Amino acid sequence: MGVNCDMSSSLCAIKQPCKNNGTCNGTHYSYDCSCPCGFNGTDCEFDYRPCKPYTCLNNGTCNATSDSLFVCTCLSGWQGVHCESIVNFCDNNSCLNNGVCRPLLENYTCECLGDSYSGRLCEISSPKTIMLKTVSKSFAYISILAVVAVAMFVITMDMLKYCFGIDPARGELERIQRKKQVRKPHLIKRLDYV
Repeated sequence: MGVNCDMSSSLCAIKQPCKNNGTCNGTHYSYDCSCPCGFNGTDCEFDYRPCKPYTCLNNGTCNATSDSLFVCTCLSGWQGVHCESIVNFCDNNSCLNNGVCRPLLENYTCECLGDSYSGRLCEISSPKTIMLKTVSKSFAYISILAVVAVAMFVITMDMLKYCFGIDPARGELERIQRKKQVRKPHLIKRLDYV
């Protein structure tokens, strides 16, 4: 076939129907494709290999464990059946003092809130924070002591009055009552004119 009879007239040569490196065996009127292992179909168009191109993503390596199963070996920092997910290093690392963990490729970082903390895990307190914590603890202790002192005073006064019959305020009350009695009442005079 061809002007110089340099072209084959077989269907295999003209159509090149076999895909995926299949071998074409043909006659003048038909052809048959011999498919490599893992491919099937009339033209070897169906890929049944467990490890196809791009089975494992992000440069993972596909390893066929049988004719239908595979395992992806992921590069560091990637995980999943197809190496599709970034490893979240924040899952196993917790930032201290309300710091926020941010995953990075093969690492993580803690973003500390404000200037109060620093360090890899926000574990280092600033001098200002240490001072504020100390002052707030001191105020708490003083408040607790004041409440306890007032409660003890009330309990002591009640015990003196009701248990021992001693009323520390009785003398003052009697003095006030005597003072009221000593005062002469004001006389109101009413004049009647006839």
